[in-house]
Amino acid sequence: MDRELIETLGAVAHPGGLLIGRPELVVGVLRCASRPSGLELELLARRPPDPRDATQRQRDIRAGRGGPAVAARVLLPDTDEGLDLRLGVLEDTGRARWAYPWINSTRNDNTGSEYRLTFLLPPAFDRVSLVFAWPEIGFPETVVHLPLPSRATVERATRSIWDAPVTGVPTAERLTSRTAPHPGFVAIETGVGVAPPQVLHRVGDAALVLTRLAAVEPGLLSATLTGVARDEAGKAARRDPAERPPADRPHRGEPVLAVVRGDEAVRATLTDAEATGGFWSYRTTQHFVLEAPHDGVLDLLVSWSAADLPEARARIPLASPHDTER
Repeated sequence: MDRELIETLGAVAHPGGLLIGRPELVVGVLRCASRPSGLELELLARRPPDPRDATQRQRDIRAGRGGPAVAARVLLPDTDEGLDLRLGVLEDTGRARWAYPWINSTRNDNTGSEYRLTFLLPPAFDRVSLVFAWPEIGFPETVVHLPLPSRATVERATRSIWDAPVTGVPTAERLTSRTAPHPGFVAIETGVGVAPPQVLHRVGDAALVLTRLAAVEPGLLSATLTGVARDEAGKAARRDPAERPPADRPHRGEPVLAVVRGDEAVRATLTDAEATGGFWSYRTTQHFVLEAPHDGVLDLLVSWSAADLPEARARIPLASPHDTER
């Protein structure tokens, strides 16, 4: 994993939201960050549920029936043998340079299939043309043109998380803690950004970074919190939960994010998480859904006990989603 991606903030290159909405496939942008070294694009794609059970699907496959009509290949090479969503950059020559995701996860449930894909594309400024293809499910090759920030804007916005300003302020205020009720299914790929990525908390070699904050439904926000720890802090953060002090075990040592409402800290609903790292480094990414504030300012309480980050309070003014649309 590229350390620069993990430890560097870039310019917001797209506010988020749906790029493709078809019966067979929906694709939305969760995050798009531009750096001088490349364009990082995190997508979430969904397919509708298959009404057939596993036995019926296998029977139809053996009989060669029941599948969608395969879409034509125009930019995809005939030798391509992929069976999932492909993404490419359309070059000035009219050819597509196809990319492979460096993060790829799939989830299936009664709402259908969800695919979370993160791509690292070549540096692009001012404009980029993306090609999406999934012929096997009947989805035709589709070109989407995206406006991007200029090179100068990207260079100004690119900063190390170890040098960037910190939004949060350490606090010893005692608040009553409770967990928010689960909101059920939320189409987070529809969300439009309402605040830029920012460092919420940092002590020594550990930092908590808000990498995404988007309005997804009336009254709901989608947030992504990334914890980065290196050297001794990284070694401590990745330690087995059973080896940590008992006070750390209820949250298994992972970062905690809560919304402050009066004298309460309402812990946000965790919807997904992933972690990676070596012996001396650790990175954890958590995805949350939380209630939006009524006054336009999100009051957060964050901590990461395993990395020795005590509680800090961060107040984040929220833009209207319409203000961030390009």
